[in-house]
Amino acid sequence: MTSLCPYIEDDSAGECSTTSLLESDGTSDGDSTPRLPLSKDQTALLQDWLRGGAGGTLRGESAEENGVSVDTEDRPPHQPPESWEEPTTMAWQQTRNAPTASQLPGPWQGAVAAQGVDQDQSIVGWQLTSAVAGWQPLPTQEGIAGCAPAQDASGFEPPMGWHFQPGQRDCPDGSIMEWPPLPMRCASEPVGSAEWPFPTAMGVNEAANALWQFQNEGDLVMDTDPYQGLLARVWEDLSGPQVDGADDHRPFEFTIMSYNILSQDLLETNNDLYAHCQPECLKWEFRFQNILQEFETWDPDILCLQEVQENHYHQQFQPALQLQGYECVYKRRTGIKTDGCAVCYKRERFSLVSEHPVEYFRPIVETLNRDNVGLLVLLRPLTPARDSSELPDICVANTHLIFNPRRGDIKLTQLAVLFAEIEQVVQAARTDGTRCPVILCGDLNAVPESPLYKLIRNGELYYYGMPTWKVSSQEDCSHQMCPRKLYGPLWPSRLRITDSCQYVDMYDKKKTEKLRYGREFLLQLRYSAPALERPENLVIIEGVTDAKPEPPGDGSEGYVSVSEPEDELFCNRSPTTLRHNLNLTSVYSHYLPESGRPEVTTCSSGFGLTVDYIFYSAQPFTDKSGKGRRRYKDGALKLLGRLSLLSEHDIWLANGLPNGICSSDHLSLLAKFGLKPRG
Repeated sequence: MTSLCPYIEDDSAGECSTTSLLESDGTSDGDSTPRLPLSKDQTALLQDWLRGGAGGTLRGESAEENGVSVDTEDRPPHQPPESWEEPTTMAWQQTRNAPTASQLPGPWQGAVAAQGVDQDQSIVGWQLTSAVAGWQPLPTQEGIAGCAPAQDASGFEPPMGWHFQPGQRDCPDGSIMEWPPLPMRCASEPVGSAEWPFPTAMGVNEAANALWQFQNEGDLVMDTDPYQGLLARVWEDLSGPQVDGADDHRPFEFTIMSYNILSQDLLETNNDLYAHCQPECLKWEFRFQNILQEFETWDPDILCLQEVQENHYHQQFQPALQLQGYECVYKRRTGIKTDGCAVCYKRERFSLVSEHPVEYFRPIVETLNRDNVGLLVLLRPLTPARDSSELPDICVANTHLIFNPRRGDIKLTQLAVLFAEIEQVVQAARTDGTRCPVILCGDLNAVPESPLYKLIRNGELYYYGMPTWKVSSQEDCSHQMCPRKLYGPLWPSRLRITDSCQYVDMYDKKKTEKLRYGREFLLQLRYSAPALERPENLVIIEGVTDAKPEPPGDGSEGYVSVSEPEDELFCNRSPTTLRHNLNLTSVYSHYLPESGRPEVTTCSSGFGLTVDYIFYSAQPFTDKSGKGRRRYKDGALKLLGRLSLLSEHDIWLANGLPNGICSSDHLSLLAKFGLKPRG
């Protein structure tokens, strides 16, 4: 807590400490007047004067020479002893240059005249110096002191650090002034603070000074939300000039939000990552209300949420969002994990054609041994202005890939499975030779321009010999002695997914007259009768060809699970390269346009990164720059706008994430699209 001590002019007194203020508060008997500590000499002079009586002087000096004026009247008989200040508790600064009643601000003059206060008598009070200007003393009657703002109340700004504690003698007439506390506002107000409105009798312009806030640290500040300005996000309009035309040719506009809302179970399991946060900001009741408020503020047509805890989804999110007009689809993670992915859409804007949950846990594949999931939904736009059949369906994909920065092989395999599922949905929804557009949202746990990002953006990745940590580039693990490296193929053929991220039954196989057999098929024939026969011209080599294969005797020698060789994967597997044909580009540019600083979407473990994305289908065109980066132009989807992101610097100015404004360790992403009609 920072304290201001403008009245201590004695260098020997030093700076005012927090202890002195606390001791002054502790000796108070209910007086609302703030105590300002004096220097040692001033305190001694005041105590000597009190011991000497009303007519005494201070060590041979008059009260005028000491610059102190006090009330010489005795304690009134009707005032209780508890409210009378003992000599040792008088530690506030007093002034003899107090204005008379005629010099007081307008709101006080009437009250002073009504009580008949002598304008020439001494006035007890306190007054801030020009360094912290803004307070003037009030007239006193029968030992009652007070204070008021300066006359120019409309432009009044209080000094930082003052404890203004409203009490029972704040009015000039000695009556009680009510200071009702206002309730906390969880959505925007930082935790641990209260709000107090200024009564109109004090002459403060309520329009200019709506609320005073008293925080735990003791600082008196304006504005109920100190982080609001720091976390201000603006809407970026990318629609360009509007062209008037018939409604039949106008695009179908909708908004979509991607948001990792931070599962409460994961927060409590990894609470060391959030040691910088106020404990109240981490409580689920507070976070849930803040997240709902963010949904209501931006009102997206489609919500793609990650880390949605299952019990919170069924008990809170789904009922609350249904009241807001959403229909919801949910997929929990496999295994013992309690969170998952959810896709919610406005029932007035879309209808559900199909849903496709995706599980990345496949026991037969080494690189698919994690419990992450994805969720695909095929949505059909609804519009009263035109026939819905004129608009193509939209495939919305939502996923949360594995976090582990050192397992890029798992990330790539999970992404390949997701792309194969998307390709299957898109092909099934294909009409008139037109592919439906795709929007991919989620927490991919990879930074921009990383190899995984380039695979999504450019449609191709050469990975042979690449360290696995480099795939996502979340951390620099180049210092490791023997890092894991990628050698292909990344997954076995029995996964039935090609290196073009398509299922084998969708792969355009080349027809040949020869039959081709895969390894799995041939291994099942190793104990068959032809395999156990020795060739006539086989040279006998000891330890190599002199032994006859012996069947295991469990009957497996007669079992062949792959009956048709055509069912096996007969395509050229590449040990070096991955590809896909979805033609995806990012909504965000990943750099702030004004400052050039990198955008970040998460900032919790000491540094900020971009790991959340919204990708959408576009049409590629030839890039003659030769830099290998694929260029895109608008296709069925046109990007019309997006909600700006923040830099790491901006977020740490607001104490990182989560905080009183954003209740997740990720920022939400929001984009607006226009869907063009077919043809």
